[in-house]
Amino acid sequence: MRKTRSLRAPEFAGLTIVLACATLWCAGCMGGYQGLSIFGSPYESTGSATAASGPGSTGFTSGGITSGNDRSNVNPCTESQSRRYIRISMRNETPEDYIHYFLVMVAYVYDATGTDGYADGAVCPDDYDLYRANGYTIEVDAGEERVFGNYCFTGPALIYYHESGRFQSTGGTTTRTLASAIGPAQGTLPTYDNFFTSAGAQLPVPNLILFHNPGTGEGANLITINNSGNPCDTNQSTGAANCLRDAWYYVDSSDLMSGTPTSGAGSGRREPNEIQGTVCETGDQREGWQQLAPSGVSAANAEDYEFLRGGRIDYVFIRDDQDPAFPQLVWKVVDERGAEVHDYDARSGVD
Repeated sequence: MRKTRSLRAPEFAGLTIVLACATLWCAGCMGGYQGLSIFGSPYESTGSATAASGPGSTGFTSGGITSGNDRSNVNPCTESQSRRYIRISMRNETPEDYIHYFLVMVAYVYDATGTDGYADGAVCPDDYDLYRANGYTIEVDAGEERVFGNYCFTGPALIYYHESGRFQSTGGTTTRTLASAIGPAQGTLPTYDNFFTSAGAQLPVPNLILFHNPGTGEGANLITINNSGNPCDTNQSTGAANCLRDAWYYVDSSDLMSGTPTSGAGSGRREPNEIQGTVCETGDQREGWQQLAPSGVSAANAEDYEFLRGGRIDYVFIRDDQDPAFPQLVWKVVDERGAEVHDYDARSGVD
């Protein structure tokens, strides 16, 4: 059952988004920026956090949770080790299509005053090394603006871009394996991502989760919705167009789009409007992300677009074009004790 709650506008002033749809500006702005790269950090680790594997295999622990709907934010440095992570799995239930997805996670750095960071930032400054060691390798310095596709991120922030959006990757041998992609289901059995497996991959918790193709690297071969102008310009605003950007594609084994390259029934291109749990679904403030709930929010009181610290997200890709349409990427969210936050959209048939 969907919660019918009033929408809270996201609190991250560090993120602005472009509306125009023309030529992608990102590559020119960033000199051919290809995703994973390291920029200088304004913080140094004190050694209080390490690149540990985190909590146990379940991803859940007992206790330490504030009940109710306390929407205040606390210092993330006071959170337990288990609540500094989230566990994610992904699977494909379409029997004929590969999924080529573009997963981006953004974590803002905490500062109580909001002057050298964000009062609602997820990252304890002592945890920089923890985030770096777990894939948050795009760093944005305090006060710096950094373009990423249609988005502008203002630091201090750390960005995780899974496999730089590559469809395949090469390991220690010449064998190529799927990277930011999932193979077709095998009959009635879903196929899980090589990294975000059925057990779930554990990563330091972000503020925002986005499925967004920035139009660089291998994503440039497929992108169909671009922007014009600089996303960091102050005259750009947010709105419904943010929910129409490229998020993932149905492709064949050669990474050629399956279906027409425009939105609609049978399309190979999908957008945030077709993802369960983005702010696109939930009301007036239409944005393409999913958002970390404040620390005191319980499973029963989370907004439709929120996930919780220490919990787990299971993403499922489907392909079922119907009229009226419903989400084709659905999620199930639980808190750190396994209590249900959100269930899969009932129309998907996923359980």
